[in-house]
Amino acid sequence: VATLLEEKGNLAAENRALREQLESDAAGAAAKKLLRLQTQVEELQEENYRLESGKEELRARCSWLEQEARGLQVRAQELSGLAGEAR
Repeated sequence: VATLLEEKGNLAAENRALREQLESDAAGAAAKKLLRLQTQVEELQEENYRLESGKEELRARCSWLEQEARGLQVRAQELSGLAGEAR
């Protein structure tokens, strides 16, 4: 009986040690995953900032091109009128 009780105590101690190790490993894995996710969030924020900047540049260029196109349409109408007069 004493031997079995001693073995039971040893197994309980080993079980506790294994559970602590498992919890420690899980905490370490969770910390690594959290760090990886934080890094990913930072990278996505940087990419988002870059894309927003590019979008603003394209919006400004589009506005300029639309204005240029309106000017060219007016000029084309003027030239068309002059061509009609010349005929």
